[in-house]
Amino acid sequence: MLINYPVRFEAYGAVEIYELSRVQSLFSISSSGRPGGYNISSFRELEDVASSTVFIVPVKNEDLLALEGVLRAIPYYSPIIVVSNSAIAPFNLYKLELDVAKTIYRSTGREIIVVHQKDKCIADKLRDRYSSLIDDNSLVRDGKGEGMLIGVLLADGLGAKNIAFVDADNYIPSVVLEYSLIYYTMLSMSESKYKMVRIYWGYKAWMASQEFYYRRQGRASSTVNEVFNKVLSLKRRIETDIIKTSNSGEHAMSIDLARELVYGSGFSIETQELVSILEKCYVNVDRGLCPSLPGHVEIYQVESLSPHIHAEKGEAHVLEMILESISSIYHSQIPDDRGREFILKTLRELGYFDEPQPTRKYEYPKINPKELLDSILTESNLSIALGL
Repeated sequence: MLINYPVRFEAYGAVEIYELSRVQSLFSISSSGRPGGYNISSFRELEDVASSTVFIVPVKNEDLLALEGVLRAIPYYSPIIVVSNSAIAPFNLYKLELDVAKTIYRSTGREIIVVHQKDKCIADKLRDRYSSLIDDNSLVRDGKGEGMLIGVLLADGLGAKNIAFVDADNYIPSVVLEYSLIYYTMLSMSESKYKMVRIYWGYKAWMASQEFYYRRQGRASSTVNEVFNKVLSLKRRIETDIIKTSNSGEHAMSIDLARELVYGSGFSIETQELVSILEKCYVNVDRGLCPSLPGHVEIYQVESLSPHIHAEKGEAHVLEMILESISSIYHSQIPDDRGREFILKTLRELGYFDEPQPTRKYEYPKINPKELLDSILTESNLSIALGL
């Protein structure tokens, strides 16, 4: 893949946030380079970065056709971890997801791990050292963020150098392949140990009727991006619109960065990742809290060529995403008083007149991820590993 070099970045302490890069060619491998752009130099390099990148696919009661397409579209060289919170009773949808994974493994032999978020074995292994993740039923809490965090821990146990996320509701498999190539290219290009790549959808559409409407931004992203940029503008005293991917479910990062993040619960997860980086490496950079010092954290944003077509989940879902994402900003150290007032004004315009409730936060646990992975896969009756 040929992606143009970002033309500029903005620095916030030790954080470099790059303006949008764009895909210039979907497939380009050359050792001679291209003017103004970057591509991976050889098939061997592509295979190396792919095999060291573990894909995490969170899923909850999604269309099996969409899930199968997503899993088959991820390049063969990258291991996959599916973290499901789908129904087990009265109808066992999770069993069908396992069957999809088994069918893919039998036909390809690729590495796939499938775990269930409510697996008692996972909760038992995490309870003593990670009690905040466990609910009143002694199981891992519901929430997309909680599921993604389990995926990161298991990927760390696999020895991943990088992790990559794709949502399971993408109806066009080839789009997932494009995301994968974007991840590989930008992770290969970056010179920092602490790096992140976030996808900006060229267009976003949803399957709700016989007609498609292609939006330039998702409804949640457009609102949260505006809030994030306003808060940063007021903090820095320089207006910015640098944040384009506050709610990017499709993103990748080095495992070194993943271990340093403070994760958010539920739908706050993608926004909270940016909040966590900026708190450590911008707001508190003088206190030596930034893990990349004396270097920098690099955050790349890349506009995909393909549109993102997904299932329509309703207005309540969108408002929940907005509220949880904005809450992670509001209760952080980033906004000043004017920033918080702007957030409250935005929420009032959405019909929410109370101060947002803080979302749960999860530090990366100090556990041995390899032992966690091995114990789950040997003791669990719900989770399986194929091809390992």
